[in-house]
Amino acid sequence: MEKTKLGIEGTDSRKKDKNHTQLILDSIPYRIMVVNMDMTIHTVNQSFLNEFNLSDDDVRGKPCHLVRYGLNRPCDEIGRVCNIRQRLDEIREKKSVSFYKEYLNDNDETRYDVITIAPIFNKEGELVQILEVSRDVTERFLLEQEARKSNTFFQNMIQSTVDGIVVSDTKGNVLIWNQGMEVLTGYSAREMTDSGHLSSFYDIDVAKENMRKMRSDQHGPPGKLNPTNMMITTKEGEKIPVTLSASIINIDGKETASVGVFRDMREVLQMRKDLEDAHLQLVESERIASIGRMAAGVAHEINNPLSGILIFAELLKENLKDNPQYFNDANEIIQQTLRCKRIVSDLLEFSRQSVGKISSFGVAELINKTLDLLVNQALFQNILITKEIDSELPSMVGDMAQLQQVFTNLFINAADAMEGNGRLDIKARFESKKNQFHICVSDTGPGIPENLREKIFDFFFTTKAPGKGTGLGLTITKNIISLHGGSIAIDSPPEGGTTFVIEIPLGFVAKTAEEPLFVGLNN
Repeated sequence: MEKTKLGIEGTDSRKKDKNHTQLILDSIPYRIMVVNMDMTIHTVNQSFLNEFNLSDDDVRGKPCHLVRYGLNRPCDEIGRVCNIRQRLDEIREKKSVSFYKEYLNDNDETRYDVITIAPIFNKEGELVQILEVSRDVTERFLLEQEARKSNTFFQNMIQSTVDGIVVSDTKGNVLIWNQGMEVLTGYSAREMTDSGHLSSFYDIDVAKENMRKMRSDQHGPPGKLNPTNMMITTKEGEKIPVTLSASIINIDGKETASVGVFRDMREVLQMRKDLEDAHLQLVESERIASIGRMAAGVAHEINNPLSGILIFAELLKENLKDNPQYFNDANEIIQQTLRCKRIVSDLLEFSRQSVGKISSFGVAELINKTLDLLVNQALFQNILITKEIDSELPSMVGDMAQLQQVFTNLFINAADAMEGNGRLDIKARFESKKNQFHICVSDTGPGIPENLREKIFDFFFTTKAPGKGTGLGLTITKNIISLHGGSIAIDSPPEGGTTFVIEIPLGFVAKTAEEPLFVGLNN
């Protein structure tokens, strides 16, 4: 009798424990299913029943594939994965396994579950049942998927941007470093995000000043910095001009990072310089045109009076042979009048706006003919002349007479600079990559002071003594070379000597003029 009573009490206790366990399971908001090793359902909680609109009798002892997925046969028999059987060895070892499961519901909508399965062992340590806990995470999964897409789009946008983009924390440590910054600075994204700091490429005092500006409202909206000019330093130590636009990143009202957009300004500044140079050239051209019009007009008007002065001065000179004082005065009138005529002649020469007679000739021929006219003059008697002219040079096309005038001016200027004693070096080669002739004329004179180098091609500028030069020789030289599509530059190192570098293209085509550049040119 006593044993029977104890047995009844034990049964009641187990029922109470079981009921209590079931109450606990039913209070859990996730779906819980306990599966026997034959894949029949031992128990489920209320959340499971509610989710699938089932009763306890519809579930207990029934195959899990029928209850869980509405299948007439086990999952693995119809080509589907059985989440439990496939992972038996894994859950024995790891004790629990979690994974995502994608499926279609009754409305053919794609849903996502996160499922955790765990083993249930008896007292002997044998695996007797499997616990499956699942919950619908479709909304969270879709949000994460959208977040991943947005993050991918964001990353692609940052990386594909030509400008450099840097995100750093409040201590200046680099968090994001895009491809634009790699190209701009030479630092790789890995080395910068691993251990890079703003100070690696960015003056830290400037960085602090820019942060101060962003915290004020004087340089854009608060928290932002309008485009600001500054310099950054590349990995190789090169200084690069950039414009920086920046903003502070706040999360929950607290500064957490800053983002900066760096735009390489080298090309823009070069374009700006080219435009300024073009503008200066235009202004110079207009200035030259104005001077030329005036000079050509004056030259045309005074040529005849000068000729008259010369004739009468020569007659006067003949009549004053017996009076040395007046004879010398008449001779001075003649010399100064001839000088005026040379200036007039130079002005008219400069007034040319097109190449004259075009022919084909060798560079060596051009240089040699020019030297033949000069080497016998007293000024060149003590000057050593060296020539390095490539024997394979192609023929040059242009006005040989005009180009002879160019080299005559350069050779005489060199001899004057050396005061008739020194070395004149002439070198000529052809640059196939640029398709142009490269000719250098060098002397061993004292050189040209740096403050005068920009002036030597100006009208009437000369370093010679009064009466020794008109100041038009180099101006005419530059004009003739320009008419041939070329350029002339000067190099005069501190130790002395001067080199004029002339570049003339091979494919020269004479410019045709619609109207004379200077008034009176054709009269």
